Amino acid sequence: MAAPKYNTNAEKWTLENATEFFNKALDLSKDKEYDFIGEVAYDLDQDKGVFDYLIEKFPALTQYKIKIKNNCEVNCFRNIKKENINIAAGMINLKSNHGWTDRISQDVKANVSFPILAVDPLADYDSNNEPS
Repeated sequence: MAAPKYNTNAEKWTLENATEFFNKALDLSKDKEYDFIGEVAYDLDQDKGVFDYLIEKFPALTQYKIKIKNNCEVNCFRNIKKENINIAAGMINLKSNHGWTDRISQDVKANVSFPILAVDPLADYDSNNEPS
């Protein structure tokens, strides 16, 4: 059955036009102005969620998204170093969108057991409740 007339929600993505979209996004991400994949999507008149949607639909495009995000991460770091953007805002971007952290976190798991000793609390007292 065909989509209803004037249906604006019909699927429009094919592998061909999705690849074309990713190539445009990749080219934009090489511009040092782009620090965040959402900016790339915005300038291509899309929502940033379209990248995830398309790689789910076409897994072969996954490497494009990885490269776009990597380009944005490098751009952000370089822009911080050159003081083209506010350092605090840049660090927030790197933490929120690129997985950076302040410190390396380490999870330590150990099985430690302590023997429980049977202790008579009155052992040090005589029958008159006085210390022996």
